Amino acid sequence: MDHYNGLEENLKGGGKFVEQNGYGHEIFNFRPDNGKCYGYTPAWGNINLARISGTINHDALGNYIDDVLVVFTCSRESEGRIVCGLYQHARVYADPVDDKRSTRLIEINGQRVFAEYNIVCNQEDAVLIDRDDRVKPLPHSSRNNGVGHGQKSVWYVDKPDRQELKNELLDYIEGIINQTSSNDEYKHHLHDESRTHITSTKQILRSQAARAECIRLKGCHCNICGFDFEKAYGAIGKDYIEVHHITPIGELSTAEDYDGTDPQNDLIPLCSNCHSMIHRRKKPYQPNEIKAMFKIEYIG
Repeated sequence: MDHYNGLEENLKGGGKFVEQNGYGHEIFNFRPDNGKCYGYTPAWGNINLARISGTINHDALGNYIDDVLVVFTCSRESEGRIVCGLYQHARVYADPVDDKRSTRLIEINGQRVFAEYNIVCNQEDAVLIDRDDRVKPLPHSSRNNGVGHGQKSVWYVDKPDRQELKNELLDYIEGIINQTSSNDEYKHHLHDESRTHITSTKQILRSQAARAECIRLKGCHCNICGFDFEKAYGAIGKDYIEVHHITPIGELSTAEDYDGTDPQNDLIPLCSNCHSMIHRRKKPYQPNEIKAMFKIEYIG
């Protein structure tokens, strides 16, 4: 699947259930839902929480554990299973939850089905890897000395012989997370409840390219107060600046005539202080509004 945000045509993979029914409960794994993402993986019974943590909790929905890194994989015909996304700091339930959420309603072939879930995370902790960026395989155990995924859909990393592959996956995931957390706008919108999009690797890469072009056009200094990190801090400040979307990216990307971010008109380089001031209210200030408020002249 490309988006994991509802039914898509010609679903492949997912086993006999998907082949027979035309859907899987995991089709909503990266749908924003009131600040959360609700994921599903078919555990053929339940998820063995004791293999993940010794601390098991309970609420009205069942037994669960918190603060789990969940890595999702998908199948690709010629490559087996590859990493397609992740949840950080997730809550994992032992048994599937069916609370009839309207956002998880599937209508297909005359049926009305509510997709179950067994994993929950905050929306900002979900990262979907774009189809073209899905390059990290999870080897099949039969071709990797017994280490890797097998027939079951949940793969645990609790055994000593799995530590090398676990560390390899963690290094890969850390690179993705670092890309995400270094995105200037992502940092400022981290806890913005109005966010309606999931961070994707395509978004990150596009943002990085537009960011570099904006700095080339407008200079590596704050375009509000003039602060230059290299002049202030020397070599460690060289090439450092934050870049702000003048129109919020969620609003910009959903406009009818949107054709990508324009580095000249949509972006502006800012220091950390001015960037924070722009985001002091729910609807961000415009750069010229903050510039009008600025009272201290920076002397380079």
